[in-house]
Amino acid sequence: MQPPPPPTDRMERWQRTLLVTLGTLVVIMAVTAVVLVIRNALGSSGLTGGTAGAETTTVTALTTTSSPSPATGPTQPATTPVTETTPSPTTLPPATFVEEPIAAADIYLQPEGLGPLPFGSDAQRTIAVLTGALGDPDNDTGWVPADLDVLRCPGIRARVVNWGSLTVYLSDGPTDWGPDGHEHLFSFTYSLLEGQSLPAGPELRTSEGLRLGTALSRAVSIYGEAAITYSDPPVPSDDGAEEATGAQEATLQVDVPGPGYLTGVFTGAGPEDTLVSISGGAGCQG
Repeated sequence: MQPPPPPTDRMERWQRTLLVTLGTLVVIMAVTAVVLVIRNALGSSGLTGGTAGAETTTVTALTTTSSPSPATGPTQPATTPVTETTPSPTTLPPATFVEEPIAAADIYLQPEGLGPLPFGSDAQRTIAVLTGALGDPDNDTGWVPADLDVLRCPGIRARVVNWGSLTVYLSDGPTDWGPDGHEHLFSFTYSLLEGQSLPAGPELRTSEGLRLGTALSRAVSIYGEAAITYSDPPVPSDDGAEEATGAQEATLQVDVPGPGYLTGVFTGAGPEDTLVSISGGAGCQG
């Protein structure tokens, strides 16, 4: 039989046993604490149910559904209804022509018209321009029936306006220069009045320089012999028959490619006979 170990050895073994036991308890307590923490975490998230008698806490998650916003295009301006208004008929005053005034020297007697006023020019404009250059007219018939015996002009209505020796003829057409319904210039005459040797009012001329009082020989030098027509006009005899007098007349006629002409009448057929009348356009038959 061996003797019992000394007290020191027994004490050391007891201490080791106590330390092992305490370590084991510490480990068990740590594991238990971890398990409790996990269970609490799982329980708070609602993933595990509690045991009988345990308080159950249910957390309901709120779900928010976001609908996609509709596509937003450019902002359209507000549309204001448009109310259509039918204008009432308005009677307009006659047109007024305002243009640079001209001088009498600019009014040439031409086969196509009067200088800046070609045949076909608006009637109101014609009167306004001539009034500005020559002054107020001496006579104006106003618009009258074109078939009057003293006129017999083309169209339904005609108008004759006179400035001294110059007379212009206006018509509402149709003529070679204007359609039916268009009031326009279509003819003129420039003549010495009876008993006069000089024209009344400002003196007018052609662009070639022909004027009233020009000698026949001068007209021939300007326009050529072919532009002069010589005739022996018959005159009625006492018994009503026509017979030649032997006194010739000379007439100037200047033709142009388009419609229109220029004519002149001389006092006779001699070289020194003078021009007493110039006409242009279609003329009237009265």
